[in-house]
Amino acid sequence: MAGLVAGRKPDPKYGRIAKARSLHNNCLTLPVIFLMLSNHYPLAFATQYNWIIAALVFLMGVSIRHYFNTMHSRRPAPYWTWLVTAVLFLAIVWLSAAGYRQGEPQEARLTPSQQVYASAEGFDHVKDIVLGRCSMCHSREPFWEGMRWAPKGLYLETTSDIAKAARLIHVQAGISEAMPPANVSFITPQERQAIAAWYRGAGG
Repeated sequence: MAGLVAGRKPDPKYGRIAKARSLHNNCLTLPVIFLMLSNHYPLAFATQYNWIIAALVFLMGVSIRHYFNTMHSRRPAPYWTWLVTAVLFLAIVWLSAAGYRQGEPQEARLTPSQQVYASAEGFDHVKDIVLGRCSMCHSREPFWEGMRWAPKGLYLETTSDIAKAARLIHVQAGISEAMPPANVSFITPQERQAIAAWYRGAGG
């Protein structure tokens, strides 16, 4: 625009770059909306295959937009894109539901730093809180509906699990209300205070 105002002939490469960016934005609109909403649906992210699912979602967005872009340009409709989209969708469903057994939780040997948290005053109470408020999702075989495995692979079932994740528990559920999401397990303010007091008492 500055070149036109100054009377210079514009470089056409910038127009091609702008067109390419516009096409990228057009194709990524649907995947971006899906990913923005996906944090409400554990089957889309709480899986070891979440990065593959995200990649397939982007490909689905491209195939869907290609169909509509072609239609809007008044060219013959590429109906094959719906077959591609359906195959991608079925692959996502399969990956979301494909689980594996982690086995029974086993106590691991505590490191010196973990031993500090496990032996700190209030640990037994905190362990009861975590088992009652957190482990329905953060277990090797979650029993929260729609969840096949623990989010981010974080387990909170054993003494070693909890001692290892002491700082995360403190930050996410002790001094903040980030976890559980929307407080779905009804953790109380007193329980959050107990978590924070335990962590501070351990020197955290």
